Amino acid sequence: MAEKRVFLRDGYLNIRFDYDRDLVRLVRGLPERRWDKRSRTWLVPSKYVGTVVDLLRDAGFNFDEATLELYREARSSPQNLTVSQLNLMARNALHTAFPEPVWLVGKILNFDKNAHKDVVDFRLVEESEGGAIVAEVQAVLFPEARSLIERKLELAGNPFELGDEVEVRVLAQVELKVDWGEYRVVVQDLDVAYTLGEVARRREEIVRKLAAEGLLELNRSLPFPPLPLRVGLITSLGSDAENDVLKTLRESGFAFRVTVHGARVQGPYTEPSVLNALDWFRERADEFDVILICRGGGSRTDLAWFDSESLGRAVATFPLPVVVGIGHEQDFSVLDHVAWRAKTPTAAAQLLVQRVRETLQFMEEVLEGILKGAESRLNEEASSQREREARLIRAVGFALSRAEADLERLSRALPRAVGMALGKEESYLDGVRARLSRAALRGVEEGRRRSRELFARIRRAAHAYLEREVGRLSERERRLSALDPRRVVERGFAILRGPNGKAITAPAQAPAGTEVTAELRGGVLRLISKGGDGGRRCP
Repeated sequence: MAEKRVFLRDGYLNIRFDYDRDLVRLVRGLPERRWDKRSRTWLVPSKYVGTVVDLLRDAGFNFDEATLELYREARSSPQNLTVSQLNLMARNALHTAFPEPVWLVGKILNFDKNAHKDVVDFRLVEESEGGAIVAEVQAVLFPEARSLIERKLELAGNPFELGDEVEVRVLAQVELKVDWGEYRVVVQDLDVAYTLGEVARRREEIVRKLAAEGLLELNRSLPFPPLPLRVGLITSLGSDAENDVLKTLRESGFAFRVTVHGARVQGPYTEPSVLNALDWFRERADEFDVILICRGGGSRTDLAWFDSESLGRAVATFPLPVVVGIGHEQDFSVLDHVAWRAKTPTAAAQLLVQRVRETLQFMEEVLEGILKGAESRLNEEASSQREREARLIRAVGFALSRAEADLERLSRALPRAVGMALGKEESYLDGVRARLSRAALRGVEEGRRRSRELFARIRRAAHAYLEREVGRLSERERRLSALDPRRVVERGFAILRGPNGKAITAPAQAPAGTEVTAELRGGVLRLISKGGDGGRRCP
């Protein structure tokens, strides 16, 4: 049978019993009690015999005769209640009203400033919808119960930590501290699912309200800029989130210009602080391309500060695209529903880098197409020019050949005609022979002269046409030369080409071991690729 006895020795009531947590809690309510390690006995001054007997009699304790005699003497004389007796009676009344622990719902306050202590004192409060405290009770958390709760949180994946502003449902024993007359509750357990459910319920309620107003897709419907280089960053100054974003943008090699506006990203000041930062950027919207709101990882209740209707509404109606990188991949807040979501701060920065890289690649492809088109057009024009020159030369030669043939026929036909005329009119022709012969010679000379003039005019026209076409070809060549990538080489840069002779524009086109030629101003350099560096660009 378990030992439960009280005996009087050396002016102290000695209370001895086998360990029982409830009995320990009961004895701790006695005034001026102390634990004697040597005798493993609780000691209470004998003047409190009435309080000791009244408290422990119902708990099944046995009392030696000296204790009972002292108790009868104390009760036989008229007495006033002592403060400890009053507090003890109030405690017994509370214990009668609340014999078992009760589940209590409230919000934690003043926990953080005592979190480093073994025994944590804090307040559980009830708030109105407007956030005003309507009721509160003092609470205490002993190390054993705290360890139990922390193990439960760890098994659940540490979804949140005990701290101020966390809505909880706790199993608590109602008690009154006899020494101080303090009414309080002793926390024994925690309902993890309740806190998580409250966080999710509040977030879903806000999301439904914003969806009913048509705000969920408002910011994401804004066109995302092709070159988001002017970046506004809202985060905690000096935080890992700020460092991760700046490091990612800096290592990309692109000319990002980042303006950081500090803000609280945890606690009750998160909402006004982030709203203030958004208002600052809103007034200067024409100076930025995109806004980032970033916070590193944390528990779900830490991230729940972003589950704000005011923040959700401000982001949804912001005039620029807002990218949110809050927490981890599995974490969601109200802002993730109304903005461009990235999984982490680093992912938010990578989203901007990827956007710029895609735009640059598109521009390079367009420019390469323009250069190829211009080169093809010039080649076509040069070929057409050569064909026109050949046709003109052939036409001139053909015209000259016909003129010479006509002259030759005229030369042969004229003597025959003259001979026939002379045969019939020999007498007449004798008189005019000399004149006709001279006239014929003049006609031949005139024909030759006209042929020479015609040839000269054709030749001059051909030369003039050729000169105009050569001028046009030179102008096209000059314009093509201005677009020629080799001009870049002359300024000290290099053009990398793969084994197929095509220009290399991305590390993936030249894996490790690929033979690469670099066209330089002073010649060609042959190289061996060691592979890419993960997509990073040199600044």
